[in-house]
Amino acid sequence: MTRACLAVLAFCCAGASSQTRPQPPTPAEPPPRAQSRPAAGIENAGEPAEPPSDAEAATTAATEKLVGPTPGAPTLSLAAAVRQALERSYGLLDSRDAVAGARWQEKAAFAAFLPRVNPLYQHSDLSTVWGVDLSQSLPWSGATLSANGQYTNQPQAPTPYAKTAALQLLLTQPLLRGFGPNATFFDLRNARRARQGQERGLALLRQRTAIDVARAFYDVIAFRQLLEVARQSLARTEALLRSSNARLEVGMASKLDVFRAELQASQAREAMVRSETSLATALERFRGTLALPPDDPVEPEAAPLPSPDASLGEPLQALVRRALETRLELHEVRDQVDDARRAASLAKQNLLPELDLNLAVTRYGVGGSWGDAWSASDHRVQFYLSASYPIQPYAQRAASAVAEIQVGGRERSVRQREIEVEQEVRQAARELEQIRKSVELQQKAVEVAAQQRRLAVLRYQRGLGSNFDVVDAEGSLVTARSALVQLLTSWAVARLELERASGVLDVDAEFAP
Repeated sequence: MTRACLAVLAFCCAGASSQTRPQPPTPAEPPPRAQSRPAAGIENAGEPAEPPSDAEAATTAATEKLVGPTPGAPTLSLAAAVRQALERSYGLLDSRDAVAGARWQEKAAFAAFLPRVNPLYQHSDLSTVWGVDLSQSLPWSGATLSANGQYTNQPQAPTPYAKTAALQLLLTQPLLRGFGPNATFFDLRNARRARQGQERGLALLRQRTAIDVARAFYDVIAFRQLLEVARQSLARTEALLRSSNARLEVGMASKLDVFRAELQASQAREAMVRSETSLATALERFRGTLALPPDDPVEPEAAPLPSPDASLGEPLQALVRRALETRLELHEVRDQVDDARRAASLAKQNLLPELDLNLAVTRYGVGGSWGDAWSASDHRVQFYLSASYPIQPYAQRAASAVAEIQVGGRERSVRQREIEVEQEVRQAARELEQIRKSVELQQKAVEVAAQQRRLAVLRYQRGLGSNFDVVDAEGSLVTARSALVQLLTSWAVARLELERASGVLDVDAEFAP
């Protein structure tokens, strides 16, 4: 009996447990894989634009979009801008005036070797005088030939011979001081050297002006590109901000993502403001190099960013050697050494006594008429020496000592300038090579930054991360592109600087129409 009751009780419990025991759960379907397209309601809210492919990123890294001037504004090419600056630059106009003045001074110095004629006429109640004075400086020897002739009429003279005729010829040849071509042509050579120095200064100023115009031209090109980079970055950042707000509304993003996107957008707008201000300043500087007012509408034409060459083209030593042979500054300082030596030689010669050999021929006569006075004139030839010497020649000695000191100073200046020129060539070559290498590295950096942003956007669209990586990649891309633009424009100016430093920059050929 007891056994039967226990069996019935066990059966009842087993039935009850089978009714209340929960069934094993049906395995849930795996969640759908995140698609590359965002969920409904988020796509239209503003997802970041689909990034370019790897090929497109490489193309963007190699070349930037060509940005043009303000619509409707008159434009100038680089060659046309340089030619206009060479014609209108105020500094060049002043230099041309200095050259013209030096040429007139040279003509005045050369006129000292032309005959000088001074007519003479005097009239009073007592006498009337007609005459002429002639003088001529002879080259090489330093001699001077002078002639003087006069007719005098004295109607109230007590003598019956009121007419007088006089003629004198005098040849003066220095034997010590003032003898030789150095003393004879000293002023003329100084005038020629002054004219030559002004012409060389004009040529150097033309080179500097051309480089300044090129620098201002490429500054405008660079800031246009930087403004376009900032504009594109702002468009992408605003799309990211809209996407972050939309994700926040559906709970797929936090408020921190929105703040991060807003900060990035604010920084992009501030970069645009900086680029616009810098572009306006660069345009005014460009117009200033052309001697135009700041509000003139002219702008540089749209120009592609230059592409660096593979190498310098010539060994560095060849560039240095050519610079030492052709730089106009070196020609000028070497000629200044010759000028100092000529001045020292003349100052030393001026310490000698003044000893002149004179040959005079005179003819003097009086009579009742001009013919009688000339016929009755007395002929006389004089041959004599004249000498003079200052008792206290302190000024001459001081001038000679100072001239010798200046010779040493000019010789040191030549060596110093040669060292400076060699340094300029080496520095310009290093800078150009450094820019070329930096361009190659920066182009790779742009490619990597573009791919990094593409991957960050894809991860963000699939919900695998926040927008932190997108914001960070966007900043890296903008930085890399901006650095590449500045390097490319700097390379164009650095190339011209190297040509100028090595003495091969021909402004007319480089910027020919």
